[in-house]
Amino acid sequence: MQTLYLVGLLLVGVIAANIVKQFMPRIPDAFIFIGMGLLLSFTPIFHNFELEPEFFMLVIIAPLMFVDGQRQSFEKIRQKFGVIFMLSVVLIVATVLIVGLLTNFVETNWTLPLAIALVAIVTPTDAVAVKSITGGTNGAMPSGVGDALELESLFNDATGLVMLDLALSVLEKGSFSLASGLQHFAFVAIGGVLIGIGLGLLIVSLRVWLNVHATNPETTIIPISLLTPFAVYLIAEFFGVSGILAVVASGIVHNWESVRLRLTSTQVQLTSTTIWNTITNILNSIVFMILGLSLPVVWSDFVDMGGLDSLQLIGLSVLIYAAMLAVRYVWALREDNPSVRSLLGSSEQVRHERYARIFAFGGIHGTMTLAMAFSLPRVISRHAFPHREELIIVATMVILISMVVSALVLPRLMPENTTGYTDDDLTHVRNKMVDYATLQVRSHIDDHDVREALTTQLQTQKGWVARPVIDNDFQQLMDGTKDYIRAYIHSDQVDADYGPMVVDIYDKILNSWNSQFKNKHTLKHEMHVLKKQYKHAKWHVKHGVVTPRQRERSREQFKASKTPEEWAQWKDTRTAVTNLNTEVMGHVDVFLDNTLRERLGEHQSQNSYIYAVRQAVNDYLTRVSHDYNRETVKVDSDLYIQAFQFEYNFVQQASSQLPHSMVSTLYSEINQAQTLQLQQIEQLEELNTENEKLALERG
Repeated sequence: MQTLYLVGLLLVGVIAANIVKQFMPRIPDAFIFIGMGLLLSFTPIFHNFELEPEFFMLVIIAPLMFVDGQRQSFEKIRQKFGVIFMLSVVLIVATVLIVGLLTNFVETNWTLPLAIALVAIVTPTDAVAVKSITGGTNGAMPSGVGDALELESLFNDATGLVMLDLALSVLEKGSFSLASGLQHFAFVAIGGVLIGIGLGLLIVSLRVWLNVHATNPETTIIPISLLTPFAVYLIAEFFGVSGILAVVASGIVHNWESVRLRLTSTQVQLTSTTIWNTITNILNSIVFMILGLSLPVVWSDFVDMGGLDSLQLIGLSVLIYAAMLAVRYVWALREDNPSVRSLLGSSEQVRHERYARIFAFGGIHGTMTLAMAFSLPRVISRHAFPHREELIIVATMVILISMVVSALVLPRLMPENTTGYTDDDLTHVRNKMVDYATLQVRSHIDDHDVREALTTQLQTQKGWVARPVIDNDFQQLMDGTKDYIRAYIHSDQVDADYGPMVVDIYDKILNSWNSQFKNKHTLKHEMHVLKKQYKHAKWHVKHGVVTPRQRERSREQFKASKTPEEWAQWKDTRTAVTNLNTEVMGHVDVFLDNTLRERLGEHQSQNSYIYAVRQAVNDYLTRVSHDYNRETVKVDSDLYIQAFQFEYNFVQQASSQLPHSMVSTLYSEINQAQTLQLQQIEQLEELNTENEKLALERG
């Protein structure tokens, strides 16, 4: 039960942090999640929280590395194998040896294996942390540098773990053999890759078979996909090889499956991709929260060290980070490998030195480093592990230093955003796209209810909130709509069709317009509405008009109180008012459509207030007709297809004036909206079919 509370509280923390970051856009997401983890550390369930490395590797790292592998094509891995080996093996080993020797020279109380163990812990980098740190800035990570950081972090965790394992082996045995070390490294690394490939091929074969033969493949293939990283990791660790490399290799194999079945298992792939994207976003958030949860324990050990020792550890942490930074920079600057040059630029190019600096500062260290630090045994060779607390403190400090320094430096090093548009630009074009499609499809629909239902669905693509804000634009258009209605009902044609009495009644109805829409959603208005509803309910209770039978009896009494001539006149007048109201609704639709069309012609896109007015007026006029029990409007799926096609047309026509990346984003959004809408329609049709079958069986 405690585990359930723990997971639930972590998810609450993720939700809260995602809400908070909307109000702090300039603070990197990583720091917000770390801060949320720090707050959670004060709750009883997380008091004295200490990271469990085995649990962290299996539950958090394994699925994240599996997804990272799925995002890398086999062809890309084959082409970039030399770069991957240089980044994930050669650079890591060189950094561990160089910085380890420096650490041992500075910290004379530590043995060389202990210094090597510490540097092996802090060397692995985290590409997710880089994206989290730089995501909210105006700069853009150069694509080559971004690929280099991503490829490096894909396999360097495993290299760091093997180096740590070798250092711990030396500490335990008191001796080191280069031949046995290389043999162990090859066994762990190559064995992990081979097991990952083998299990990946086996699981992929099973998934392909199920996709062809299973009646409902989603219910089996997706759960198998979710369990795959855990199974692969556990099996690899059971055989003593790298579980991390195994899940990455298995992920790459699964990428091959998705490419091979790109058009034959669309539903499975769309659903699986959505689920995995959600899971990885949550796990990446939890990774940083775990760092925040661990800070109080590390801080407590840090305080217990005393003033002088604490200052020495701070100085050592800064030195280690600076040394790793220098090694990365010099390596990126001097490395002559053609594949590396293709990512970081050749030495003849002016930008090469800049890219080298970005690569160096992009070596941010994440919670994987903390997990490796906490994985240090408490006892080794029947003695307490030497300086374990100091190693954990230094590892934590290096993580925080790398994050803070990169957050300050990287935005100044990265070139300006090359996408050519901002979030506001995307919102502007998206709104115009939706409004254009809305106008086009509305002109092909005669039924008012269908037209409004479809419009409401299309407007949700803007992310528009159903409750409108009463601002100046809204109020001006609302007043203009009222004036338009008054001008229409007082026209000669309406007066001739309905007569002065009906027009006068409708005009009086419009007198309550202002109280319906002005100062709405203020406390004063809400209290007024509650008071009015209370009086309304009190009257119905007092006069015994509550239940359907009582209301029917009240209507009969009202009818009986009138002569047949009065009753006929009352019915005719009510019918005429209702018919006039229906005409007004149609003319208001045209008036608001023309207003929107003019706004689009003026290259304006902030038109959500027009839809807000449309919705408010329709609600008001519907109440005038006393049409409270309307059935749910069914919108033909062909109308949705037409609307999405109009959106495609808009983007296609504007594509020559828009950045290519924005065009791709809009096309992707249209595809997703269309897929979701068709799925909902299909589910509704299936439900209707089932209801018809039940009705026939009962009949």
